[in-house]
Parts: sequence; structure tokens; C-alpha cells
Amino acid sequence: MRLGRVDGPRTGVSPAAVARGYEKTWHITERWLPLARQRRRAASGSTADQARWDGLIESAARPAQPAGCPSFLGLVELAGNARDLLRTLRDTEPPCVPVADVAARIAEAIEDGHYLTGAPLSPARIAADRQLPVDSVKLALLDLAERNVVELSAAGRARVTGPGGTDRPRQIADWLRELVAAGAYAPGTALPMRQALARNLVSADPPIAAAIRLLIDDGTLTCYPGQRPIVRPGHPHAGTEMVVRARAFAQLPYASGPVDMRDTRVREVVRVAQSWWKARLVPHPTTLDHYLAQLVGIARQLITRAHDPEPPTPPYGERREPQEHREAREHLECVIVRITVGATSTAASDPEDGVWRIACLAAAVHDLLKLTAATGGDATRSR
Repeated sequence: MRLGRVDGPRTGVSPAAVARGYEKTWHITERWLPLARQRRRAASGSTADQARWDGLIESAARPAQPAGCPSFLGLVELAGNARDLLRTLRDTEPPCVPVADVAARIAEAIEDGHYLTGAPLSPARIAADRQLPVDSVKLALLDLAERNVVELSAAGRARVTGPGGTDRPRQIADWLRELVAAGAYAPGTALPMRQALARNLVSADPPIAAAIRLLIDDGTLTCYPGQRPIVRPGHPHAGTEMVVRARAFAQLPYASGPVDMRDTRVREVVRVAQSWWKARLVPHPTTLDHYLAQLVGIARQLITRAHDPEPPTPPYGERREPQEHREAREHLECVIVRITVGATSTAASDPEDGVWRIACLAAAVHDLLKLTAATGGDATRSR
């Protein structure tokens, strides 16, 4: 079906023609949905492949409840979803190798030393070497990331973890526990959106998802269907280390020289601190300590700049703090707690873990810089 020819030119499509386009598209896809569900069941060995089929089926199937008045743009999106579903069905026709088998082949190649520890993994190169579909390789790498065989960066690039590598999900779970204990997320508070959480943790989505499952299993988080995970109400350790962390942050040594607070310099310090982790480089301890002191010095001045000396006065006749101000204040407090945890938790037995924690500290400093820059120093007035 050509969308530009649905009963006339694209710019002059009537609502009735759009409705017929929806029906025609659903009529086409409904014949193939049983096969898609069958392929989804056959993908039981791959979490990533199951998620792919779930998304394709949901986006192309007729909704149980009508979603308001149909639009031409919605029809274009629906047709694109139907096209993706049909293409995926075509590409996964037997004798296509299942994603679980692709993951097993890649894991075997890593174990045999074909891909060395720390080496980047290019899906296109793996697909060419192993004569496999690129999409299947990408899904297999997601599965291997959940099993800690490979590690995905925030940009989605994969590299070999290898034997003895860091357990990233557990590392992230421990970090989130520290944030909860320090008061970054109060009981009953939802964690940030997954994209924001990935930026805060300088990590990719698969290890974060695995870490959240660990925290749900141990009772730190609770998750309801269709909602973001929340800190379990009544969690006994939430906020218990808030004062301790604040005191430890205040006692950190100051930088040996003046701190350059120009935006360009602050962003450069943040960039360098995060680039080490993204490249998995461990700098000399002296260099690491220097940048840690720089980040702490920058954070101290930004915190002073961000705090409002006089809390905003509620409008006449109102005693409660406006919701906008309250949300902005809570967001600012969360960023400051992330800074205190990052600055006081960098001493790690694993050098890579220390580099990652400094990268998380740099991400928090960058967030605080954006808050203060957007509000002219008063970060409690705008989020």
C-alpha cells in the first residue's frame, strides 16, 4: 500500500480514507501475527530476541482500545511498524540461526581467545566473520551483556569482559544501594527514567536492567507493571548515611590551587574524567587524584551557587510550597547527594571501579552545572 495514494494526494487525505488505511494495514498484519507469536515463543533462549518480537507485535497489532481519532501520521507510523514486522519475519525464515545460538557462538569464540579481553566487538565484523545477520549479532551481544560476557558502553559499543572481569550489574546495584542509603531516592520515590539513569551511571541499558532486577530481588526496589521501579516504602536503610556522607564530603581536602570555574574548563574536566571510563583506561593515581580534587572543588562552588539564600515565597494566601519549586528542590538535592556519594566512594580495590565512580561523579557535576547555568545560580527555581 502506498501511503501517498490513499484515496488521493497525501496532503488531502480524508478521515474516512485514513480509517480505511488503518483497516487495510491491520488486515495485512493480522494474517502474520500468529507466525510472529510463534517466532517469539521459539526465541525463549534469548531475552533480547523476545523483547524484539514483543515490540514488533505490540506496535503492529490492532489495539484493544481505540486510541482516539486516527491521523495520517499515525497511519504512516503503523505502516512502518507493519513493514518492520514483515521484514523481520522474512529475515528470520529458516534456516536462520536463532539469536541464542548466535550468542553461544560468540561466547565460544571469546572463550577460545578469538576475541581478546578488552577488545571491541563490531557487530558488522562479527556478522561478516561468522556469516550471520547483523541484527542477530546485535541482539546476541545484548544477551551476552546480561550474562557479563561482554560489556556495553552507554553508546552501545561492546567489548569483551573476559574471565575475572567486573560484574557490572552487581557493581551498579551496589552503587544504587549507596545512593538510596545516602538519601538520593527516598522510600516511595521512583528511579529516574532509564535514559537519565544511563547518563547518571555512564552505563548501557542491559547492565542497568540487570542491576534493577537484583535490587528488586533483594527488596531494595519495588516495581509495578507499567511503572518505573521505586524505592520500597519503609526501606530500613534509606537515608541512614545522609549525614555521614555530608560530613565526609565536607572533610575532603581542597584543591591545591584555585579552581577554574569557567564553563568550558568545567566541561573539559568532566569530559576527561568520563573519557577514561568510556575507553577503559586507568590513569596514573596522581592524575586520578588531581581530577578528583578538581571535581570536588568545582562541586563545592556549584553547590554554593545553586542554593537559594532565601526560599521562594509562596503566592499570597498559599502556605504550601509550589509543586514546581518542590520538584526542583528535590532534583537539586538528589544531584548533590550523587556528588557526595561519588566524591566519598572513589577508593576502590579495583582500579576500573574507581575510574567508573569518578565518571559518575563527573556526570553529577555536569548535571549541577546545567542546573545552575539554566537558573542563573538559583537551581531551586527551575528544574
